[in-house]
Amino acid sequence: MLCNDFQCVFVHIPKVAGESIESFFYTLLGVTREMLLLRSNRDPKLGPEQLSHLTAEEYVRFGHLTPEQFKSYYKFSFVRNPWKRLASEYIFKRYIDKFEFKDFVFNHFPKPDDYSDASRHVLPQYDFLYDSQGNRLVDFVGKFENLQADFNIVCQKLGIEDSQLPHLNSNKQNKIKKGYKQEYKPYLEYYDDETKEFVRKIYQKDIETFGYRFTD
Repeated sequence: MLCNDFQCVFVHIPKVAGESIESFFYTLLGVTREMLLLRSNRDPKLGPEQLSHLTAEEYVRFGHLTPEQFKSYYKFSFVRNPWKRLASEYIFKRYIDKFEFKDFVFNHFPKPDDYSDASRHVLPQYDFLYDSQGNRLVDFVGKFENLQADFNIVCQKLGIEDSQLPHLNSNKQNKIKKGYKQEYKPYLEYYDDETKEFVRKIYQKDIETFGYRFTD
């Protein structure tokens, strides 16, 4: 999300409360999603399939900000327990209707590419926030597990007094769950030792950098 009014960039990592944060800003400003660079994209020269899911470095690489603007803007993001994030993705994208969780993880996990939204949804969170040299590109990284308190810090930095977030995806996900062919379960119950280790390997940098354990 690119918000020139507050001179800030929100790096929206999929399945980490991004829609609630974006809704807060476009409601506050009385603007459309498109005015905050939250739109679909058919031109790979401008970024991925959904511009809301640009990585931090892509804002400059694809010409949405100059290097000088990017440096001066306040940049923030939120991260989440990688095991819980992947289980949420499995449910929200309705893979749950097609595959058992273990089958999804080992046989239907989206292939890496720079454009497709399916691939972007499982990209390591580290890759959204750090460059290839290991430099963090954002000013603040909050946690999904401490969402409102950490968002209060963001709003204080931006001079926004009322920082109460809407709970969009919790309501949306509850509606979606009603149509599932399989029963929704707490994320811990989807995992066995093999799938836990899969996440540990593919999201190793997320786990180490942001300090997560399976049960966090």
